Amino acid sequence: MNTSLIRQILPVALAIGLLWYVLKDVPFAELASQFKQADYRWLALVSVCIGLYHLTRAARWQLTLQAMGYQPSLFRTTVALLAGTMASMIIPGAGELTRCGTLQRTDGVPIAKGLGSVVGERVIDLLMLGVLVGLTFFIELKRVGQFLTDLFNPILTRITSGGQSELIMIGFIGVCLLGAGLVYWLVRQQTVRQNPFVKRIALIALNIGQGIIAIKNLKRPGLFIGLTVANYILAFLITYFLFFASAETVSLPPAAALTILTVSSLGGLAVPTQGGLGTYHFLVSRVLVLYGMTLTKGVVVATFLHAVQTGFSLVLSSLSFLIIPILLTNRPAKEAESLVK
Repeated sequence: MNTSLIRQILPVALAIGLLWYVLKDVPFAELASQFKQADYRWLALVSVCIGLYHLTRAARWQLTLQAMGYQPSLFRTTVALLAGTMASMIIPGAGELTRCGTLQRTDGVPIAKGLGSVVGERVIDLLMLGVLVGLTFFIELKRVGQFLTDLFNPILTRITSGGQSELIMIGFIGVCLLGAGLVYWLVRQQTVRQNPFVKRIALIALNIGQGIIAIKNLKRPGLFIGLTVANYILAFLITYFLFFASAETVSLPPAAALTILTVSSLGGLAVPTQGGLGTYHFLVSRVLVLYGMTLTKGVVVATFLHAVQTGFSLVLSSLSFLIIPILLTNRPAKEAESLVK
């Protein structure tokens, strides 16, 4: 079977499997009731926050592109980013390529350099996620510890009960060292370095590297940092404001929104599925149990939180695909010529 096809099918199968596992014992009536009783005034505020969330992400990306000498407008950058958001909900990992490909078509920004700017952003996001994890541990140490124990204890028990834990660890380290040695040996071979395919990969890597380095050459680093912080504050507020949209969650503390944001972000990295489908439901429902909910109610609330956020993002992303043909039709001549060269 084609490898790319497997990469597309696997996340779908994983998302379906996780959703089935989480929702199999949840009455549909409870899910329907959760949406019927929602306070739409708070949902309207959440929709504004989601729009601002995407706008601040686009503005930050625009700063990175400007550091490389490209000047796409904030509107075009936002449209490209939203197109990537839609793509990531269909195929995990496709969002970055889609938004960079869109900006190449509309503004002539090379895909490799666009990807480099995105990789640079991801490095900053990982640092921010580390701060988020540290803050969550500091505020909710007891609950986070209980969450990790409940999540990993069954797996650790199975491994240690068979007496194979040390052997598995040694084998894993050995495979990593062997792989690193093989890559190092291949890189040092002249015939490998002269291979056209390897040269092409090296050129792409160089362009990506330029995008990462562009983070250091930002003309307004203070604004970049401010937009990054604002982006995470908005992500927190989206979840926290959703608490007020339902009587089931209105009493939850702000720390619960912080824990949900942290756990769902880490889960998205560890088990990437379309828009967090399945992964979000599984992890967030377990978090909500720590705040006094039953597992069934936690699944219902997690489904509500995810559906609202995904729904608003889908609406915005769908609009971007309607706008892209208009941008291509009205593309400035300079950008059109750069695509031909």
